[in-house]
Amino acid sequence: MMGAFGLFAVAVTVSFQVKADPPAARVVLSLREAQLRAERASPGVEAARHRVLAARAQLDEAWRAPFSTVSVTGFLSLSPTARGNPTYSPDAFGQNPFDNGLGVIGRLSVETAIPISPWTHLRLGEVRDAARANIRASEAEVRKARLELLHTVRRAYFGLQFARDVLYLLNRSRGWLEQADQQLQSQQGDGGASSLNDARQLRMYREEVRARTAQMRQAEHVASATLGWLSDTEGADVPEAPLCVYEGEIGPLVTYLTRARLNRPEVEQLRQGLAARRAAVAIQQWAYLPDVGLGLSASFATASTITQQTNPFAANNNNFAFWGAGLVLRWNLDALTNHARVSRLREELAMTEAQERLALGAIAIDVTNVYEQVVAAQEREAAYNSAERDGSAWFTSVFTSYQSGVGEASTLITPLREYLQARFNHLQATHDLAVARSQLAMVTGVSEMEGTAAGDCVVSPVAPAPEPDAGAPPSGEEDEIERLLRESAQEAGDAGVATQDATGDSARRLNDAGGAPRRGGR
Repeated sequence: MMGAFGLFAVAVTVSFQVKADPPAARVVLSLREAQLRAERASPGVEAARHRVLAARAQLDEAWRAPFSTVSVTGFLSLSPTARGNPTYSPDAFGQNPFDNGLGVIGRLSVETAIPISPWTHLRLGEVRDAARANIRASEAEVRKARLELLHTVRRAYFGLQFARDVLYLLNRSRGWLEQADQQLQSQQGDGGASSLNDARQLRMYREEVRARTAQMRQAEHVASATLGWLSDTEGADVPEAPLCVYEGEIGPLVTYLTRARLNRPEVEQLRQGLAARRAAVAIQQWAYLPDVGLGLSASFATASTITQQTNPFAANNNNFAFWGAGLVLRWNLDALTNHARVSRLREELAMTEAQERLALGAIAIDVTNVYEQVVAAQEREAAYNSAERDGSAWFTSVFTSYQSGVGEASTLITPLREYLQARFNHLQATHDLAVARSQLAMVTGVSEMEGTAAGDCVVSPVAPAPEPDAGAPPSGEEDEIERLLRESAQEAGDAGVATQDATGDSARRLNDAGGAPRRGGR
């Protein structure tokens, strides 16, 4: 019985695995496409747009409410029979009313008024001004949500490119280390302490590369998931191209401060907040005066079991119908309380003015901070670019000496480490520069970031390659390193050492480890 149940469980599991959804197809998006998709799918931008529609509806309410105030009241109940007139009634007073039977009584009243006093219309104008300020502030909120969304998309996009570039670099370094390790094994003679220490250094650095790879895999997955969620695209990915350096002249700081003062949505929200506060003070100041309007009132009442009185001097609260029009007055005669309200609103206006000055100062500091980040990132990128070239030349020189038999394997570790660190620093500075430029656009209220991708930013082939391309010119300094490694490995193989070809073995190991897609650098 248990065996049959186990087979059934295995069959169900296999059926679920077979019917599982296939992985999402890779959708390569350009930065512009990712931003457009994100704008269409963003809940934050949609919520801000609905807020604008709500503010416009509030303005419509401010226009219509004073001229469409209609009050309707009604009453329906049972009433006893009451006959006669003011001088005589056959229904004696004090008798049980339920002995004479019951009837229905109903009443309906309608009242409306239109303001005609000039100060009332001035007050209503302030109400509409406050509603318009709310609309403009809500529209600025839409712009703010859009700017933040575009910056977030760019950060995810650049972050995914950066992670792929670093993974590409780590896979290259792992291939170089494996080739150097195989060379070391082929040259080990008596297995002395020097050879053992060289092997230990190679293993230590190889493990460090493995740890860094795990970190960048995490960053890659997070950036990929963020880009997919923002763009509402399952399987969203970036092209197989490196993160390029965004070049372009950075103007003086005052240019960006002025741009932020003119374009930043938060500044517009501050202006409209002050306008709404001033309108609130004016509205409450006009409350000292009464509201005068032209009113219309109509009432109707009927009771089937109560005699209708035809004498105009007799009270008739149960059967009547009348209407009338005239001037109406509404006045909340509480000057002391209204004075306290005006004082409160004035203090809130002064508070908002002080908050505006504080916010403008914070915006200026924010722009200055991001501006300095861009300037520093430019300097770092240029410095690390130069250091990367020197590190590549250093490692190539040391390895050439090692290949000729002058140096030892231990001399390769330091230049290789320094070159890889310089290359990583260059990639980090390139990423920081792109993100800082994007943030500078956001804090100055501009949707498009300044700068263009460098023209010499091209895609390099995957390294190390399975087989050398005979007759093909080297594509850069990194290809020169790979050429030296391949030649050294081939020489070791020609010497009769029982090892696999270093280049092919490294390529196979990279493929087994799930190497990064083709990336490149400047």
